[in-house]
Amino acid sequence: MAKKKQMSPKALAKLGAVFKVLGDGGRLALLQELKQGEKTVGELVELTGQGQATVSKSLKMMSEAGLLERKKEGVRVFYRVEDRLVFDLCELVCGKLYRDHKSLSEIEYSI
Repeated sequence: MAKKKQMSPKALAKLGAVFKVLGDGGRLALLQELKQGEKTVGELVELTGQGQATVSKSLKMMSEAGLLERKKEGVRVFYRVEDRLVFDLCELVCGKLYRDHKSLSEIEYSI
């Protein structure tokens, strides 16, 4: 059986950065809102109840990890999900949580 090629340290670091971003409930809440379409920082603050500084920092981290795109229109900056495959990953994890904790009503199957 042929040995699978392993990821380079650089690729592993990039993957780790993505999982780090996805490892925070606040950032997942932002992704959940961005799943509906592009939004500004102010809209995300209002929708999630998070502070403006927290939202801005999280959006920067998510953009640097390659998950979000930003578009500037005048003084407003809009954020949107760069690659919707991130939601497939979330669905896989949510599915496992649902299977493991069917009796927990707070676990939903979708982000």
